[in-house]
Amino acid sequence: MTDISKWAVVDPSAELAANVRVGPFCVVGPHVQIADGCELMNHVTIRGHTRVGANNVFYQNVVIGVAPQDLKYEGGPTETLIGAHNVFRENVTVHRGTELGLGQTVIGSNNLIMVGCHIAHDCILEDKILLGNESLLAGHVKIEQGAVVSALVGIHHFVTVGRYSYIGGLTPVRRDVPPFVKFSGDPNEVRALNAEGLKRHDFSEADIADLKQAFRRLFRTGLPLTNSLDALEAEGPHGEHVDYLCRFLRCSFQGRYGRHLEGQRRDQRRHRRFRQPAELRDNPTSEG
Repeated sequence: MTDISKWAVVDPSAELAANVRVGPFCVVGPHVQIADGCELMNHVTIRGHTRVGANNVFYQNVVIGVAPQDLKYEGGPTETLIGAHNVFRENVTVHRGTELGLGQTVIGSNNLIMVGCHIAHDCILEDKILLGNESLLAGHVKIEQGAVVSALVGIHHFVTVGRYSYIGGLTPVRRDVPPFVKFSGDPNEVRALNAEGLKRHDFSEADIADLKQAFRRLFRTGLPLTNSLDALEAEGPHGEHVDYLCRFLRCSFQGRYGRHLEGQRRDQRRHRRFRQPAELRDNPTSEG
């Protein structure tokens, strides 16, 4: 049976499945759907058009699905979608999407989001990701499977963080992070192959050896990276992971400012002029 504290506020139209536990002083809004086995500890807020998969745990003071901090947001019924088996530690905030973005903020499954992280509007997080304490994601960020973001990292909007990469602590990330590498510093720099992380994700020794060779040829020749990439691609197909690394780098080159997604943004300069937040405009359509 669902267990809802008498001190929680759960809208009657919210949909809570079996074995959901809602602690004291939580707030669950009218358009929220929560699947089996989730736990909301005390003072958790879940609002907006939010769908939560099975067996997620939300620690104290987590806020999910509220309006984004984007002045272009018109108050529309955009969404927050969360998969299964995620842990959201204390004071995490996740904002819903915007009309000019994806319309959704999406978090996959089996992720650990540590204390104080912020996931802004229209972000996409895939599976098996770790976000370290107080890491901050601006809007439209994509983090691919298996990536590790250390503590106190700030990620610029429209950045893509490649799969199974590792970002060192205190790094201000302004451009795409290639997959499979260690990335840190200011200015940003690719430091090494994330070999230990690949082993933890059960990459074979042969796959790691192929990536090591490709890493040396791409990042350690002393030539411009575009030249090294041209030479490696000219040799024809490599293994699955090396080919993916090459495709990722090529996409980043074709984007703006080293960010592939920046070239796909849907808003125009006229949308970026200062306006009042949606909450302060006349007759906002946003759901609280």
